[in-house]
Amino acid sequence: MLKPETLINRIARIIASTRFPFVDQDTWPEGQQTIVNDEVKRYAISTDIGTLYPNIVITNPDGSIRELGVVEQESAISENSIPRWKALSQVAPYGREYKKLFLYVPTGKEDTTKNLLEKNKIDYDGIRGYRVEKQNLKIIPHTTRNDEYDHTVT
Repeated sequence: MLKPETLINRIARIIASTRFPFVDQDTWPEGQQTIVNDEVKRYAISTDIGTLYPNIVITNPDGSIRELGVVEQESAISENSIPRWKALSQVAPYGREYKKLFLYVPTGKEDTTKNLLEKNKIDYDGIRGYRVEKQNLKIIPHTTRNDEYDHTVT
């Protein structure tokens, strides 16, 4: 059986390579870069609670943060994650109206995640459910607050 961290790292790499940009997306700005913090921590973010390494960091051509993606395992969907989520939301830039923070959580944990975020007044863009099905990763959008283009099932 895989260690949970190994599975999360694999899921983060798949999400990053298939959704940032989407495989057929032709509106991805030139120079934007997708960085994955997996076994190798490539992009550190300094926050009020210390240095964090979100699973997926999208940068603008100048290196500034454009979007953040966090892949959670079931045990992380709790009050214990609030300080980390809040810190990442604070450094995420705004999209049209909301912070460009996406949370990927095991299917069935989307509503709990949404309730935790909203109860704690944490600004975010999207919540996605994920599951492994016949050795393939399935992503199911749950909540999208900025851009409907992001609301794509893969």
